[in-house]
Amino acid sequence: MPPAAAPLPHHLLAFLLLLLASAPRPAAPASADRAALLAFRAALSPPSRAALASWSGPALADLARRPLPAPALALLRRLRTLDLSGNALSGELPCSLPRSLQALDLSRNALSGAVPTCLPSSLPALRSLNLSANLLRLPLSPRLSFPSRLAALDLSRNAIPGAVPPRIVADPENSALLLLDLSHNRFSGEIPAGVTAIRSLQGLFFAGNQLSGEIPSGIGNLTYLQVLDLSHNRLSGAVPAGLAGCFQLLYLRLGGNRLSGALRPELDALDSLMVLDVSNNKISGEIPLPLAGCRSLEVVNLSGNEISGELSSAVAKWQSLRFLSLAGNQLSGQLPDWMFSFPVLQWLDLSGNKFVGFIPDGGFNVSAVLNGGGGQGIPSEEVLPPKLFVSASVDTMSWQLNLGYDLQSTTGIDLSRNEFRGAIPEGLAAMKGLEYLNLSCNYLAGQIPEGLGEMGKLRTLDFSHNVLSGEVPPVIASMTELEVLNLSYNSLSGPLPTTDGLQKFPGALAGNPGICSGEGCPEDASMPGGKMAGNNHRGWLGGWHGENGWVSLGAFCISTMTSFYVSLATLLCSSKARNFVFRPVRAEY
Repeated sequence: MPPAAAPLPHHLLAFLLLLLASAPRPAAPASADRAALLAFRAALSPPSRAALASWSGPALADLARRPLPAPALALLRRLRTLDLSGNALSGELPCSLPRSLQALDLSRNALSGAVPTCLPSSLPALRSLNLSANLLRLPLSPRLSFPSRLAALDLSRNAIPGAVPPRIVADPENSALLLLDLSHNRFSGEIPAGVTAIRSLQGLFFAGNQLSGEIPSGIGNLTYLQVLDLSHNRLSGAVPAGLAGCFQLLYLRLGGNRLSGALRPELDALDSLMVLDVSNNKISGEIPLPLAGCRSLEVVNLSGNEISGELSSAVAKWQSLRFLSLAGNQLSGQLPDWMFSFPVLQWLDLSGNKFVGFIPDGGFNVSAVLNGGGGQGIPSEEVLPPKLFVSASVDTMSWQLNLGYDLQSTTGIDLSRNEFRGAIPEGLAAMKGLEYLNLSCNYLAGQIPEGLGEMGKLRTLDFSHNVLSGEVPPVIASMTELEVLNLSYNSLSGPLPTTDGLQKFPGALAGNPGICSGEGCPEDASMPGGKMAGNNHRGWLGGWHGENGWVSLGAFCISTMTSFYVSLATLLCSSKARNFVFRPVRAEY
């Protein structure tokens, strides 16, 4: 078998252009195309020109930062696809590119200025335009409108200010637009209602702008929509019930806005929904029971809202969950027995709520990921906080929208800042796949489970601010992957493990008065009734119990009273001291 061909260097632009312009044509136009390509190469800076000296040699440098040599390209009158992405092209966008172009990709350059209103009319055959990740910093003209045959428009990751044009496509009802991405700019004002008239849309990205007002009520008209990302704007009002009309929706991201009101039970119509993110809003009320119909959910982020009530049984129906965050709400009651029974669960965050009672001791062996069985998309390094990336692109061969998401997260459980009581379940401390475990700021009691030693992947362990007692298990000191350890402010006692594993965690045992080390440990230091078994949750007499405790307390009181009387006698016998203490004070107003 012949060896596989090496991939073409990205910047052999002339070679790519020849391939793209390879449709059959007479000899005379071919000569003109060759002349146009030579003119294009001549218009480049010397390093880039050297990179194109051979059609198959390695690229020597990126295109130098210089204007796009449009006049030379305009001579390629049958060119259909032009990809100059990932170079350092600068200057403004020209309107003199080949009118035959169907796909134009100038992303990841240094183009500046505005999107000229002449661009759409100068490229009547255009079906895909990608100008993302440039330096476009001027508003879009309200007269900017693209022809109805355009299938993909990506202006993301620039700094475009101002309003979104009211009619970004000339004929919305007959438009072929599949993807509209204006995310990560500086657009302001309301989302134009005209967007909801582009019924062909399958991907709509407005994230990371300064858009305000309500989500248009006509959003449900977009019945082909598969992804809607309006996150990180200033949108207000309720989540519209009309979203249920987008019954093909796979990804819904509304996080980081000012949305209020309750989650709509009508959303149960989105039975194909895989990602639901309404985090960091002002959503209130309970999780609607009808949402049990969203059985395809894999990523759910409702954190940072005002959701209240007990945990809805609807959540139990989301058996495909990989990520669930309900952190920072007002949820209450006890955790249900099914809380840890999701087969592919990777991350669970219930922190910052008002959950009470015992942590249920069951279901810990269900998730293959949390028990060390691995899982698709699990990164090799800890990612905190978890990150979600949704990608969309249009295939210029089939003109279909390609969608996907990437969840980058450690495997972890966070139950901190609640009101849980009782012992830490043995099953929870034996999940071999966990990399992050945080149970801090509760009222958990009892001893630290010995099973922690089996958690070979654990990197972060936080049991601080509880009422845990007993000794620190020696196995903790031998956990080689552990990077963060916090057992502070408990009631731990006894000697520290003799190994050196705990020395890299200074302060990890602060606030445990019963802890001792080395020669400072009395013989009964590890006994629960010993006089050093202090408890930071007891009263002020907590450290004086045990053998001879009351004798020690009496000696402390006598010593204190003696010191007081000696100090008082010194004050009365010293004239300087009397003058300092009893000197008159002058008040100023």
